[in-house]
Amino acid sequence: MESQKELSGKTVLLMAIATGIIVANLNYIQPIEGLIATSFQVSKAAVGVVAMLTQLGYAFGLLFIVPLGDIFNRYHLIQIMLSLSILALLLAFWAPSLIIFGTASLLVGITSVAPQIIIPYAAYLAPSLHQGKVLGNVLSGLLTGILLSRSVSGLLGSFLSWQYVYLIAAIICTILLGVLHAFLPRDPRSHQTMHYGKVLASLPKLLAKEKHLQGSAIMN
Repeated sequence: MESQKELSGKTVLLMAIATGIIVANLNYIQPIEGLIATSFQVSKAAVGVVAMLTQLGYAFGLLFIVPLGDIFNRYHLIQIMLSLSILALLLAFWAPSLIIFGTASLLVGITSVAPQIIIPYAAYLAPSLHQGKVLGNVLSGLLTGILLSRSVSGLLGSFLSWQYVYLIAAIICTILLGVLHAFLPRDPRSHQTMHYGKVLASLPKLLAKEKHLQGSAIMN
């Protein structure tokens, strides 16, 4: 009953919106690669490498940061990662050179893994009979963010300097941080005594055991 009280329809909607907003940070660069190349006077191939760094950073975050959700309070962890993501977006906005922008893009990727903490958190809070529906709604937000991010970035880049794409993203994430702090359900778990190294070591065994996880990893 406690999960039902904590996970209302409005809360599920908030989680869905949060996943969409945060995951969008990974894809803003793609429609504006040409503008970035012109701004820094480099080739589009060089900017393509930066875009790849964003995805590599995201993979690094999935591997080394998301498992922290099994150890630390997820209410706080989500907000910490979102705060770091805001700083990375502001660095991308300010970046005076491609090297600094590349570093910022890598950090954007690493810090934009909060959706992969929110999704299992939603499943944990949801009553068992409603977990499928809750996960479906949250994942819909995630997919919407992926699909709309490119359109939003391209639209903003058509009448603003490309840097403002990242500034606007940082402002939106800052507003989201305040909303999550106020309305995201507190994690009912206490701090776990699990060792971080053991959690990481368990991942290969989990991948080998779970067939559905193997399929998801290949699809992603």
